[in-house]
Amino acid sequence: MKVIAVSHGTYAGGLIDTVQMIAGPQEDLKAFGLAEEESVDTFRERIEEEIKAAGDGEEILIVSDLFYGSPFNAVVSLMQKYDLYHLTGINLPLMMEVIMGRYGGKTAQEICESALEAAPGTFRDVRELFKEAEE
Repeated sequence: MKVIAVSHGTYAGGLIDTVQMIAGPQEDLKAFGLAEEESVDTFRERIEEEIKAAGDGEEILIVSDLFYGSPFNAVVSLMQKYDLYHLTGINLPLMMEVIMGRYGGKTAQEICESALEAAPGTFRDVRELFKEAEE
């Protein structure tokens, strides 16, 4: 399975770098960041080239940073042409869920389902944690 992270600026690249720091080097893991001076069309074309490079029958899971942002919209337009899985609102805990799921042999559909189940637990109010610890 190929995993592609897309974002505004350098977020996707930083996310991939951090994932690889934690989980080790990963194959078929790519990042694309929309540069300020880049058109969305050019950005979409770069992503599409990576999609075309996938092997026959290889699943493609794309994660994007922001619901309804330009990278999100670029991927949505590609979903009309290609059979893609797409999660949006990606953060480091969810990206680790994706990578560990892939490592564990899950399908893209199974990874999407488990990431959605895990999402409610990805944010914690640290002040509340401290209050709970004091009680």
